[in-house]
Amino acid sequence: MMICLAILVLLTGCGIIEEPIEITLPSKPAPAAAVDQSDKSMERRFTEPSDIAPGAVESALMWSQKYDEISVKTEKLMDKNTALIQKNSDLKHKVTKLELELEQTKKEIDQANTFLQEMHLELTQWKGDVLGFRDEMRKADTAQLHALSRILKILGAEMSEPASSESQQAPPKE
Repeated sequence: MMICLAILVLLTGCGIIEEPIEITLPSKPAPAAAVDQSDKSMERRFTEPSDIAPGAVESALMWSQKYDEISVKTEKLMDKNTALIQKNSDLKHKVTKLELELEQTKKEIDQANTFLQEMHLELTQWKGDVLGFRDEMRKADTAQLHALSRILKILGAEMSEPASSESQQAPPKE
């Protein structure tokens, strides 16, 4: 294929060379421009510009230094991460322990609440019993007084009016 291409170029020729090229030279050389010989320009001549790319060795040293810095930062971050993971684990254990204690405390409070409710019911029943017992004692005393007054009537004792009125009155409540 290359042979065909070479033959084709030889037969057809190159069209760019067919046109003549004109070269013009200036008749008078341009005068040399006056150069400012200040200290700054002289300094710049003999110093290397900073925009020139560093060599392979300097570049390798620079990247090595950056790698070392990043490695130190990574190590610090990994240590910090490990410490945070440990702290998180400790906190999870504490939370689990405190949740168990909370459940136990809730059970104890529920039991204490149930006990207090039962004690309240028993106290209410006891108060009712005591008050009922008082009423029963009063009724029994009244019945006993009536029985004594009948016995005294049968035996012929005289009943005074104030005594009978006292027996009919209800005793004072305390």
